[in-house]
Amino acid sequence: MRIRAFVLIFFSLLAAGLLFGCAASGGLLVPGQNRIVLQNLAVEYYTIAEAYVGLKNYTKAAEYYKLAMRNENLYYQAYYKMGRAYALAGQWDSAMPIYQDMLSRDPENGELAKSIAYINAMKGNNDEAFAQYRTLIEKYPNDQALQENYLSLLVDCGRGEFAEKEYFVLKEKFPDSKLISDLAVRIAELVDNADPDAGKTKTAEESPADNQAKKN
Repeated sequence: MRIRAFVLIFFSLLAAGLLFGCAASGGLLVPGQNRIVLQNLAVEYYTIAEAYVGLKNYTKAAEYYKLAMRNENLYYQAYYKMGRAYALAGQWDSAMPIYQDMLSRDPENGELAKSIAYINAMKGNNDEAFAQYRTLIEKYPNDQALQENYLSLLVDCGRGEFAEKEYFVLKEKFPDSKLISDLAVRIAELVDNADPDAGKTKTAEESPADNQAKKN
């Protein structure tokens, strides 16, 4: 409610300011004045977007970040945060192209690459996510979150045999991981109730790591 009231007051003041500006100049706009008004308005949109993030209303935040992109000085900052808001809202199809575009502009940005792997997993693009996680784990071997996310994805997809191997890696490298106990139980269930078709991909019975190695 506070955000809504702020938005209403903001637009009321904006309208009053525009009317006053026109009256003061005899109805004539100063060259470039519209552009300045829009730039300043975009800054306010960005402020509103940040407030919505604070309230965890990520869908509304994304809407205002998009409006904030009208300010060329805020464009990429708002663009990235719009993608992040889409991801936090679970709008994976909207988030993915933004992250991919940002990574194409900054190909060495590991955080963007990690986000893309995670989004692929959430979208159900499991083979792509597996390959991306393996590549990232090789590049960032001491990243606990990567190992946990990859292992969790293997478990969620029912790939017990592969998950079991990765579990021991996690346990050895990151013994303080809070996911160890839960994953141990879930992996034991997968292994004890193994499905002969579990773990098969379009490229036959190979681990995601083997498939990635062949591509390299």
